[in-house]
Amino acid sequence: MNRPNTYTAFSGHTLIAQDQLPDIALKLKPLVETVDNILIFNDQTGRQIDLDLSGSEQEIRQRYSEPEPEKKVGRPKLGVISREITLQKKHWDWLDQQSASASAVIRKLIDKELNDPASESNIMLAKQATDRFMSAMSGDMPNYEEATRALYQGDRDKFLLLIKDYPLDIRQYILRLSRYGL
Repeated sequence: MNRPNTYTAFSGHTLIAQDQLPDIALKLKPLVETVDNILIFNDQTGRQIDLDLSGSEQEIRQRYSEPEPEKKVGRPKLGVISREITLQKKHWDWLDQQSASASAVIRKLIDKELNDPASESNIMLAKQATDRFMSAMSGDMPNYEEATRALYQGDRDKFLLLIKDYPLDIRQYILRLSRYGL
């Protein structure tokens, strides 16, 4: 999945902005003088980030825009990066029997995994993102520890029951992050 990362900002228990990094920075710049304690989270990882909101709109946009990819030899349009991998003989034998190159088969397998929200790795990533956010925003709320245990156990009903009294914006964001983890 090659979607751009998005971010969500909270002031206390209230969601105040959601967008891609340059745009959320520009939305938050006028608020920093009047809004207390703004916390910003990466929607894909649940990690908290800090932003430097100093300077003009153009400077902020330049600071947080995706850099232009460098011109490289090889297959830059595909974004191919060459690295070495080590496999057992049985893996190489299986790859040799495939109709496409080993690299193409491996890319296809990885893409399949990345695009399957129900895959084991994506479920764990969703749980970890939810846990990071909950630790920062609801770590002192009632039932936090029990809710975290229910999250990792995959007990959706118990999890929902334990967070039902959390502030609305916090609860909705937790549910958004955990949608593939439960």
